[in-house]
Amino acid sequence: MKRLLSQLYGTAIGLRNLAFDRGLRQVVRVPVPVISVGNITVGGTGKTPVVEFLAAHYLDAGRRPAVVTRGYRRLTKGNLVVSDGRGQVVSARDGGDEAVQIARKFDSLVVIADEQRSRGCRMAVEDFSADIIILDDAFQHRSMHRDTDIVVVDAADDLDVQRLLPAGRLREPLRNLRRADIILLSKCRPETPVEERRRSIARYTEAPLFAARFTVRRLRRLGEENALSLNLLKNRPLGGFCGIGNPAGFRQTLDELQVQLASMTEFADHHWYDESDCETLREAGERTGATGWMTTEKDATRLRDVRGWERLGDVFYPEMAVELLGDSREFFERLER
Repeated sequence: MKRLLSQLYGTAIGLRNLAFDRGLRQVVRVPVPVISVGNITVGGTGKTPVVEFLAAHYLDAGRRPAVVTRGYRRLTKGNLVVSDGRGQVVSARDGGDEAVQIARKFDSLVVIADEQRSRGCRMAVEDFSADIIILDDAFQHRSMHRDTDIVVVDAADDLDVQRLLPAGRLREPLRNLRRADIILLSKCRPETPVEERRRSIARYTEAPLFAARFTVRRLRRLGEENALSLNLLKNRPLGGFCGIGNPAGFRQTLDELQVQLASMTEFADHHWYDESDCETLREAGERTGATGWMTTEKDATRLRDVRGWERLGDVFYPEMAVELLGDSREFFERLER
């Protein structure tokens, strides 16, 4: 049944892309450069750290970037200014955990959530004078023109064995990678077969591939602003929990940080926590002897708005950063071209 549904899904995707390729569907443009950061698979490939990486680059260069996103799993609809670039940020439930995470990290960054990306992009330019737009999760959102398409591929994924949804994790056929301008191979580790991945992806696109790893930039404690020393995690039994698309990646990060895990609880992707979840975790901590908690930055963003989360005690989370492997100048030169 899943194979049949995948075939039907692939047919629908093919017809939709054909309409765009032949100019039968409208594509909206804005008078500033637009960079799309997306993927071709479902699950956590690491788009959000890449969006933050680009936002930091353009802010440091004196530009006025704006991030436009759908605001996945937010509890609001329509156009919403998540951050006005002056420190006013909405709640994660209103704006979406990814959008709010990005907004909280950069006080001067405008972040807009809108299912109609073109409307969000026009608002960024007309109301906030953005001079460059970063579209989050937009590889499949072809109704908005983009000048550069960055596709993020998890280095742990062997794309050759993936199938279309719902039988597999592909959002569209691999041949559509030909639309990409840059492939970013994310989450590389010393054992990653980068050249094997490069050869595999090169069968579908001529876009240059850049390898990157994700590193822990700093440690945070929920409710505090100051960065903490990673030494706080040593020789301390901690409970772990997360609600993300790729829990295995979080476990690997905890292993690298040498966290002594007393327990691990996994929730559904983008899970909205409530007081009962906090109570369940607290009881698990008492049973296992956990003296605090480790979670992801996205989970901490969602937990921040929950009444009573403080009863958990110390909740730590790592801020992840993108580090390009090799000469980063070529990446940014390609981006500017």
